[in-house]
Amino acid sequence: MHFAFLGTSGSIPSAVRDTTSIVVAAPEGAVLLDCGGSPVQKLRRAGVDPLALVAVVVTHIHPDHSYGLPALVRNLAVLGRGTPLTVYCRPEHVEPLRSLLSLFNTLERPGMFKLAVRAIELADNAPLFDLGPLGVRTSPNDHGAMPNFAVRVDVAGRGSFVYSSDTRPCETVVALARGVDTLVHEATYSERDPGRAGGHAHSTAAEAGEVAARAGVRRLILTHIGAEYHDAVDALAEEARRRFAGEVEIGRELVPYPL
Repeated sequence: MHFAFLGTSGSIPSAVRDTTSIVVAAPEGAVLLDCGGSPVQKLRRAGVDPLALVAVVVTHIHPDHSYGLPALVRNLAVLGRGTPLTVYCRPEHVEPLRSLLSLFNTLERPGMFKLAVRAIELADNAPLFDLGPLGVRTSPNDHGAMPNFAVRVDVAGRGSFVYSSDTRPCETVVALARGVDTLVHEATYSERDPGRAGGHAHSTAAEAGEVAARAGVRRLILTHIGAEYHDAVDALAEEARRRFAGEVEIGRELVPYPL
């Protein structure tokens, strides 16, 4: 069992980092957390069979987190998928995602596998689904005007992590991450950039470090990194380390992180 980043960038990809998404792979199947561009190619590059997907979790409907969904569904149909696939999202995003899929004729195409778009429960630490020993839970986070949520993945007797991309520092993420091994948290900006730090619906690397310290996790992995910092990611990690005494690293794309 492991998870892997299919991308670690903020909304604008670069030559070295694509938009943020994560795949969680288990013997019972795989779960995709957010769906950027070319998901089937990225899954294959990460060593995960796209047909092994059992669920897609779309945290919010900003394009970089959802625009790959029609391509994913169409590719799976062409690959001959027969088993159902469930897309989970916030209640207010069910109809927008259904409309997106309908625009590309990928929602209820004749002969296609069954595709369901289902709403999550809007509560702190709400159970979403279980996949063998893997359990998935969610909590709303704070992404300003765009409703969003964080995801917790627990594997019985093994490891756990929380993924919270696109959020200001918030207490719900701190609470969701208590007791987990790894916090995957956005670091869109540096605190050294006065034009970006503070007042935005994102976090700096320093703020991500503060959240990790308050949650008491062992390791912090920074993701959703603004494209302007892709050549200076070590400085972002050092910024987080000044607020968090545990392990800090920048997310590595297509590399398995064991659970």
